[in-house]
Amino acid sequence: GTVLPAYVAPRDMLLLGGNVSWDHVAVKSGPLDDQSVLRLTPVVGWLHQFGDADLLGAFVAPMFSQELRGNGSWGYSGYGGVIAMHTFSDEFQLLYGGVYENSFGQHSGYPYLGLQWLPTPRCALALVFPWPTFTYVPGDRWLLQLMVGPGGSSWVRHDNQYETTESISSWNLTAGAAYRFHGKLWLFAGAGLAGFRGVEIESGGSQARFESKPSPLFTLAVQFRP
Repeated sequence: GTVLPAYVAPRDMLLLGGNVSWDHVAVKSGPLDDQSVLRLTPVVGWLHQFGDADLLGAFVAPMFSQELRGNGSWGYSGYGGVIAMHTFSDEFQLLYGGVYENSFGQHSGYPYLGLQWLPTPRCALALVFPWPTFTYVPGDRWLLQLMVGPGGSSWVRHDNQYETTESISSWNLTAGAAYRFHGKLWLFAGAGLAGFRGVEIESGGSQARFESKPSPLFTLAVQFRP
């Protein structure tokens, strides 16, 4: 997936893009079946610079998912929000705003608050929920990161005349390194632990959760860093 500028003005920027993901859940034991989920997420964002110290952004990211192994139909969820950033200095930036979530017809909203600290040009600490990240750049071509963030996927499944919403979730601790191999392209590799894992099944107003043991986590990605 990627999000790129589609229109740039002196104080405004329109961003367009999206993400395509495929998740396969292999069940070793318990009452659940293996799952294979396709998810499409178009993204539209807008940024406006009010002055030297204040930046405002708004985004919409609907998510369409389908379970491929059964008789699943497309389910709808997604996010939208307004987030602002105030720059106190070259070292400190405050992020604040609000986010709306639609989870297959269930609506919720929550505040967004975080702080970015750049003690040196080579170090950055982003205390932004739900993905705090520490970044260190030892040289022109290397980047080291330690991060915590949520993971998982959600989908709608149809069995006969019954419709269920199923979700797999976890919190992932990852340490990794990236190497700039060409221009603005980086190769990132990381390893860590996926904990607090579980599967939630909701149908007809009832909800059940099945806990899962922690497991190792491995990541390999090509990243574009402008």
